[in-house]
Amino acid sequence: MTSPSPVVLLVEGDIVIRHPLAEYLRECGFTVFEAANGDEAMRALKTSLNLEVVLADMATTGSGFALREWIRDENLPVEVILATSIEKSVQHAGDLCKDGPTLAKPYDHLLVLDHIRQALARRDRGKR
Repeated sequence: MTSPSPVVLLVEGDIVIRHPLAEYLRECGFTVFEAANGDEAMRALKTSLNLEVVLADMATTGSGFALREWIRDENLPVEVILATSIEKSVQHAGDLCKDGPTLAKPYDHLLVLDHIRQALARRDRGKR
């Protein structure tokens, strides 16, 4: 019997970006759900999808920080990776939050894969 694949929620408003990245992650063995905005992401997180990692574009969600805070307030066992293509947002995030964006757009698919694997490893270490 094989173990289930890790489940990722990709929150990205631009379908031209979201779809190819989601397909790439599926080819890498992940189960991927897609959301176009923060409201869709919250609805997905409220269901029993067993989501483990959320990769969210800060501009798409309205505020990646607000989504991350909502996830923390709900005590969801989900790792969050924030991404942005706006350098100013990265600087602003660094001022506001030690957990600011860690990915830049356009996405380097291998780098996204590495960040997701690191997030899953952090989560697994926290379960011990």
